[in-house]
Amino acid sequence: MTMQVDYLKKVDLRIEAGAEAGRWDLTPEPQALTLICGTASTGICPFEYELMGKTPGERVELTIAASRLTETMAHLLLPLRKVLGGAVMPPLLALGITIEAVTDPNPREVIRAMAEATNQEGCGGDCDCGCGGH
Repeated sequence: MTMQVDYLKKVDLRIEAGAEAGRWDLTPEPQALTLICGTASTGICPFEYELMGKTPGERVELTIAASRLTETMAHLLLPLRKVLGGAVMPPLLALGITIEAVTDPNPREVIRAMAEATNQEGCGGDCDCGCGGH
């Protein structure tokens, strides 16, 4: 049975981004982003809600106003910015998102994702907490 995006599922995405739909000028080639759905302290963010119920091979296209980017992406804004390589965000960001895979994460991956969602900059120490700041 094919898994679908759901709470605490590991989701591998391919993302294309541009200033307008169909024109992927911020990502000449699709970029990879992996997330575990719903690991933020606030639960599932609006971006994750758009992915819920989707299965591998499905595509979602979103247009997000710059003024709503933080609210829409929440804890995933920093990973998205890294995927886009520091590109300047346009007034309207168009995203083409393809679901590549949906799997069950191992417990360590869930803990790491929770730490990253809570502490976007990393804890700054050598704690092995999984925050990604080392």
